[in-house]
Amino acid sequence: MTTESTASTETSSHDNSTRSMIRARTGQIVLIQDSKGLGTGLVVGDDGWILTNKHVAPSVGPFRVILANGQNVHGVGVHQSAHHDLAIVKVAVKTPDWFDTNKDCAEEYTVGEEVFALGHPRGCRFSVSRGIISNPHREFEKEYFVQTDVAINPGNSGGPLVNANGQLIGIVTMTLSWSQGLGFCVPGDTAADYVRYVRRLVRQNVVKIPDVLLANAQEAERPAHEVVRGAIDVLAEAGKIAIEEEKPEEGWAKLKRKNSEIEIKVENDTVRAWGRVAKLGPSERGNAKLLFQLLQKNNSELGGPCFYIDGEDDLRIGLVRPTTGLDALQAFWVVDQVSHLVDDWTAKVTTMAFGAAATVNTTAEGNPGYPIIQLPNVVNEIANAIKNDKK
Repeated sequence: MTTESTASTETSSHDNSTRSMIRARTGQIVLIQDSKGLGTGLVVGDDGWILTNKHVAPSVGPFRVILANGQNVHGVGVHQSAHHDLAIVKVAVKTPDWFDTNKDCAEEYTVGEEVFALGHPRGCRFSVSRGIISNPHREFEKEYFVQTDVAINPGNSGGPLVNANGQLIGIVTMTLSWSQGLGFCVPGDTAADYVRYVRRLVRQNVVKIPDVLLANAQEAERPAHEVVRGAIDVLAEAGKIAIEEEKPEEGWAKLKRKNSEIEIKVENDTVRAWGRVAKLGPSERGNAKLLFQLLQKNNSELGGPCFYIDGEDDLRIGLVRPTTGLDALQAFWVVDQVSHLVDDWTAKVTTMAFGAAATVNTTAEGNPGYPIIQLPNVVNEIANAIKNDKK
C-alpha cells in the first residue's frame, strides 16, 4: 500500500469516527427555553439531570425542555452555582442516553486542538460548529475559562464543547461583544465537580428537588393555542377587537382594532403577534435618522414588542415569546399590547417620518389594512403663500 493511500484511509477513518462521535453527543443535549429565551443543556444522568448555564436556568422555573428524541417536557431548576455560570435542571422522564462527566472529561488539552460546540445557536436546533482551542487557561476576574474560536451564538450557552474523541472540554458560557472568534467555556473538570457537588447536596437533603412544582407544571399545562384563543375571546367580548378571519387548525387568526389589523400565530413552541404600522417608500427606507429613532423606541417605549421591516416596505410592530409557562394573563397581554401599539403608533410613525403636516389615509374604502403615508401637498401650500403675500 502506498503512502498516499494509507494517509487517505487514515483520514477517512478519522472522519467517520468524528461523525459517529457527533451523532452520539448530539443525542445527549437538550434545548431549554423560558419566557426570556433559550439555551442548551447536557444530560448528565439517566434520572433526568441536565447541566446548563446559570444564565440559561437562573431560577426554579419551570422551563420547557426538548430532548434529542423530540420529546417536549417541563423541567425545574434544582440548583444554581454561586461561583460559576452553571446550574442543574431536572425533568420528570428517564434519560437513558446521557453524558458521564465522571469518565468522559478531557484531562489534558492544548492550544490548537480541534473542538466542537453542540447546541442550538439562535434557535437552530441541534447544530454543531467546529474550531480550535485558542487558550486553555484564559483568566477573567480571577476565574479561568477555556477560550475557543468556535462559532458561538445565543442559544449555544450551556452546551458542551468536546474534542474529537467526544470528551468534555468545557460548557459554553459566553462570547465577547463586538468580536468574532472569542468564545469562552467553563472548564469541563469544573463542571464535573459541580455535578458531583449538587448530587451530594441532594443526597444529604441540603437541596430538595422541587418535584411538586414539576408535577403541577406537567398537569396544569393547556395547549398554547387554547390559551391564546381564550385571550382573544375575552378581548372580543369586551369590544376591544373583532375577529376578522381565523384558521384554528393552523393556530392563526386575524384581528381588527379600530383602523388597524393584527395577526396572531401559535407554532413551533412560540406565539407571535404582529401588525402593520406603515408602508415605507424608498426615501423612508433610506432615512437613517428615522430608522435609528425606531430602534431607540424598541427599548424605551414599546415594553417588549419591537419595530421591524417585513419585505421591502412594511413597517410592523411585533412580539414573539415562547409558549413555555404561557397562562391566560400572559396571552391576554400579548394580544392586547400588540393590538394597542399598532393602533397607537400609526399616527406617531407618520409624524416621526414627515412631521405634523403629514396625514394618514385610514378610510374604510380601499384600505389595505395598514396606513398609507401621504406627504403634505407642498405645491398648494407654496401657491397659497404666494397669493397671501400679493394681498
